[in-house]
Amino acid sequence: MKPLNLGCAYSVRFSPDGTRLAVLGHDLILWDVAARQKLWRGKPVPHCSAMAFSPDGSRLAVKSTTGLMAVVDAATGDVIVNFRNKKDGEGSGPAWSPCGQYVADGGWNGRLQVREAATGEVVFAQDHPGEMLRGAYAIDGGQRLLVLHGVKSVEEGQVQPPDYVTVWDWPLQAGAGRTVLSLPGLSSIAASLDGQHLAALHRFDGGEQLSVFALADGKLQASTPVEQGGGIASMQWLPDGRRLARVGKGKLQFYGWPGLALQQELAFTYPCAMAFLPGTQLAAIGSWEKGALIELTTNEEPT
Repeated sequence: MKPLNLGCAYSVRFSPDGTRLAVLGHDLILWDVAARQKLWRGKPVPHCSAMAFSPDGSRLAVKSTTGLMAVVDAATGDVIVNFRNKKDGEGSGPAWSPCGQYVADGGWNGRLQVREAATGEVVFAQDHPGEMLRGAYAIDGGQRLLVLHGVKSVEEGQVQPPDYVTVWDWPLQAGAGRTVLSLPGLSSIAASLDGQHLAALHRFDGGEQLSVFALADGKLQASTPVEQGGGIASMQWLPDGRRLARVGKGKLQFYGWPGLALQQELAFTYPCAMAFLPGTQLAAIGSWEKGALIELTTNEEPT
């Protein structure tokens, strides 16, 4: 299959049913995957930086670099509701509740919030002073929320606390987040689709390490040093759970699981995001310059 040029793409997401692909670059574009055609193009809020499909695929939650959020009709690209919360700050991207009625996100100010998707009204908030909430991800089919906590820099002479990861059950309740991992210099995390494994990119012994932990108890399962550089700490498990993809410097790297042996390297210009369509070899690769929808080949040896 000839690669489909997606243009500048900061973020890429397949719809839950796999029929559509949302691409976020200078604009938000929705593609028909089978027809390889654009369905619509729009700019729901200025400076969009993150997005997420609702569980039924009918809506998209979007977030800007100022923290402004909105819910978009996935069929038309029209804005259903603008939350008008642009002073909240960027932080994490949005994550939906399993029922599709609520949207969670975290801010640079350390506040974890849940809003009604229909109105933008805040129904839950918990502050984490001195922290930046850098990631919020729906896991276990959306049944739980995974949050990446980044600890802000401390004053000179003080010890920098480690970053950490919490897991929350829906509906979120005050103080109910359970810490599952704590590491210094934790830059990126990715939970496997079955909710069993948590991959982490983190500092170790002066370099960067890729490690996989059991999500249930935080026990280390495998670890390997990785090449530093690239500027984007992004990872994604492939749908079958047998490989883990990482954005490297000018390439994508695929590590086998179990064991984390490097199996394949795919050259790509300025990669920054990726998404994989279950049951197929299709992969959407985001790039600061030119993203693409491609068909992966499986190599067992590094290329």
